[in-house]
Amino acid sequence: YLSWCYQWIDQLILKLKPNGSIYLMTATQNMPFFDIYVRKKLTILSRIVWYYDSSGVQAKNFFGSLYEPILFCVKDRTSYTFNSEDILVEARTGAIRKLVDYRKPIPTVYNSKKVPGNAWYFPRVRYRMDEYENHPTQKPISLLQRIILASSNPGDLVLDPFSGTFTTSFVAKELGRRSIGIEIEDEYVKIGLRRLEIQKTLN
Repeated sequence: YLSWCYQWIDQLILKLKPNGSIYLMTATQNMPFFDIYVRKKLTILSRIVWYYDSSGVQAKNFFGSLYEPILFCVKDRTSYTFNSEDILVEARTGAIRKLVDYRKPIPTVYNSKKVPGNAWYFPRVRYRMDEYENHPTQKPISLLQRIILASSNPGDLVLDPFSGTFTTSFVAKELGRRSIGIEIEDEYVKIGLRRLEIQKTLN
């Protein structure tokens, strides 16, 4: 499995623009191998934990997994897209507690917005949610929105080599990006095309 993964990772790196970014996701048990392999070829800027609620693995004899790891990697650490202003979240210290930073020459209230840290909470997509499709590992729209907003600009091309129900393409289109989605399962391709066609009619 890992040998096969290394092959497609190499192809992604080959096709990635000099100022492009890659977000890699895999099961928790495989991520250490991805990390060691990729760090020799790219700069890993962040090791992100996407965590969610108790709908994760229900375990009795060990601690069930309630998160998925993500590597945020770039080819050139001095030249890449990162739209920090587009992904700001509430800073609890400034927005809620309204603390003042007295270390500054003029005491100033802490910022009410900040760039997200590397622990992201987004609920998993579950049955009866509006965005739910029949796929075992469907990623939430909100997760892809943060990634695409942060690391691409309108008109840029976003590639998802394992598209599933084409959430990446759905979000890319919504945000004015172009996309390429790759998927071998006919059932999922049909779902993805339906989602994109519905999106087209709504716009």
